[in-house]
Amino acid sequence: MKDERDLSELIEIIPDAALVVNKDGKIVLVNRLATTLFGYEHADLHGAGLEILLPEDIRSHHQNHVAHFFASERNRLMGRGFRFLGVRKNGESFHVDIMLSHVGDKDKPYAIAFIRDATQYKLTEEKIRRELESERKQALTDYLTGLANRRAFYQELDDDIAELRAGLHTFTVALIDLDDFKLVNDTFGHDEGDRALQAIANAIKDACRGSDFVARIGGDEFATIHPSASLADAEIILQRVRERVLHVTEQNGWQVSLSIGICHCDVYSENCTVDHILRLADQAMYIGKRQGKNRINSALLPNEGSSQRTAKR
Repeated sequence: MKDERDLSELIEIIPDAALVVNKDGKIVLVNRLATTLFGYEHADLHGAGLEILLPEDIRSHHQNHVAHFFASERNRLMGRGFRFLGVRKNGESFHVDIMLSHVGDKDKPYAIAFIRDATQYKLTEEKIRRELESERKQALTDYLTGLANRRAFYQELDDDIAELRAGLHTFTVALIDLDDFKLVNDTFGHDEGDRALQAIANAIKDACRGSDFVARIGGDEFATIHPSASLADAEIILQRVRERVLHVTEQNGWQVSLSIGICHCDVYSENCTVDHILRLADQAMYIGKRQGKNRINSALLPNEGSSQRTAKR
C-alpha cells in the first residue's frame, strides 16, 4: 500500500471531498475539500471518529456498518443509492452521496470515502417526484369539475371488487345521467352548460358521504361508489343526491333532472366484474328513463341472474 504521505497527497488532488478511516472508524486522513464541506478545521477531524459527521440518531448503529464494510470485499460506487444525512460542525444536516473503496494491505486495512454534497440532487428528485405526482393526479382528474375521471373510477371500482373478493366490504355503484342536459347547452350556450356541470358535480359530491367515490365519466354522466353501503343505504344517499341536484337546477332555471341506476354488490362471484356491474347499473338507469326519467332504479348482483326494482320518485 502507499504510505500515509502518498495517500494524503493523493486525496488532496482529487476533485471530491475525501477522507480515510481505519477499521475502528477513526479518521486518519482528510482533505481540504472535506473539511470545507463539513465546516471543520483539519485538526478537528484528524483522529476523530467518523460518527462526528453523522446525525446522532444513527451513530449507535454506525460501527456495525463500518465493521460490515471492512469484513466484505465490496466497494460502494458513487450514485448507487448509498446516500445519507451528514452533519456539519454547526449542526446543519444535509444529504451526501458517498463512494467507499478498500485500500491498504491485510495488516492495515483502510477505507477511503469520496463524498459529494447531494443537496441539489435531493431537491431535484423531490421536484421530479412532485411533478410526477401532479401529473398522475391530473391524469385521474376531470378537468372541468375537479372530480375523479373515468380512468380513476375504473381503477377504484376494480380495487373495490378485489376487496369484496377478499371479504373486506360490500359496495354499491351508481350511474347518474342528466336528463335533457342538451337543452341547457342549446338554450344558454356551452359556457352556461359548463357552469351547470360544475354546480351539479358539487351538489353530487356534497350530498354523498366523505367515504364515497364520485366521478364524472362522460359529458353529462357521473358515477359514484359507496363502500360498505347496503342497497337501502345507497338509495337513501342517492335520493339525497337527486334532491340536492334538483334544488340547484331549479334555482338556476336549468330544466335538468337525474336518472340513476344502482347496482349493489354484496357477494363476490364470477359475475363481479367492472363491465358486468356497470352493465347492470346502466340497464337499471335506462329502465327509469323509459318510465319517465327523474327516477332511481336498483339492481342486485347475485351469483346468478339479477333482480331490479324501481325506487319511488
